[in-house]
Amino acid sequence: MSKAYKVIEYDKLLDNVIQMINLLEYDAMRGSGKCKLNAANLVDLYQLKDRYEAAMAPKTKTEEETPVKKGPGRPPKV
Repeated sequence: MSKAYKVIEYDKLLDNVIQMINLLEYDAMRGSGKCKLNAANLVDLYQLKDRYEAAMAPKTKTEEETPVKKGPGRPPKV
């Protein structure tokens, strides 16, 4: 039995996150108590927005082929 996977539509997710950010910012402007309540949610939504924008950005060939550099390793035993 095969599982049906759906493609994530980052553009729709990004639009929804932006709408939620706008709503919470408008709500926060109406009172200082609301501002304090919405602050943590706004930080989380802005982080999600950054992640979705990064996921939507086209990857260049250099980003895909860049090898991971390793550290110097263990120091030699004396």
